[in-house]
Amino acid sequence: MNSLAAELLLLRKRVAFWVLLGFWTGMSVLFSYILPYYAYTNNLKFHGRVVGPAALFLLLPQNLVSVITTAFPFFGGTMVLILGALFMGSEFNWGTLTPVFTQRASRMRVFMSKMAAIGIALVPFVLAVFVLGYVASALIAWREGQAQALPPMWDVVKALGAGWFLMAAWASFGVLLAVLSRGTAMAIGLGIIYGLVIEGLISSFGQQIDLLASASKGLLRTNGYSLITGLGATITGGEGPGGFAGDTVSVLQASIVLGVYVVLFTGIAAIIIKRRDVAGMS
Repeated sequence: MNSLAAELLLLRKRVAFWVLLGFWTGMSVLFSYILPYYAYTNNLKFHGRVVGPAALFLLLPQNLVSVITTAFPFFGGTMVLILGALFMGSEFNWGTLTPVFTQRASRMRVFMSKMAAIGIALVPFVLAVFVLGYVASALIAWREGQAQALPPMWDVVKALGAGWFLMAAWASFGVLLAVLSRGTAMAIGLGIIYGLVIEGLISSFGQQIDLLASASKGLLRTNGYSLITGLGATITGGEGPGGFAGDTVSVLQASIVLGVYVVLFTGIAAIIIKRRDVAGMS
């Protein structure tokens, strides 16, 4: 418990944690509520089409789950990948792992304390967007004179769990990249390229190439989008931020694949930490 408390304190004191949290929540509300509502009130196009009364209905509180969860696979995954890479990679950059391992608990205890701290840190990343999303939707409903009906509580609970789950997969991927590269810069760069470019290209070309279509069903974004689709989220195709052009899989398969990724990424990182020199990159 002392190791976990120390890691939580370290994480809470880092400015990067709060910057990522603020940027993630701000972008989520911007693209999920503010821009669509602005397009609606000004009769503008959003995602290539005029936003009408049907779009206004989606922005009401009763559709909170289906709207706000669309931000998790695209923005959320990238943000917490950076969080995982920074939290683990900074230890290599600062050269603090060696004294920690020699003066405190075993390597595995320290590493698992860090992973537990990241898991706890993901909770505000999930809760914050739901709270701000509800506030934004309630304000829109109030301004438009619409009902303030809430979504079913069980749907909200499932959405919170799904959001945390897919973010855990991305965060553990960031940790693994940091351990492999023994730093933050390369880990963040590779993670962003993979999440926002490589996976997007594979999903897009998968519509023309059967081999890539099959491969895309095992990707993080594909399974993340499949998980939230099972909660009623609406995916906007391949257009704009948060768009997705590939095929989805069942909720069960998505849950299994994401769970395997969490175990696999964490396990490989733990093995490397246990057996390899932990000095940072020169």
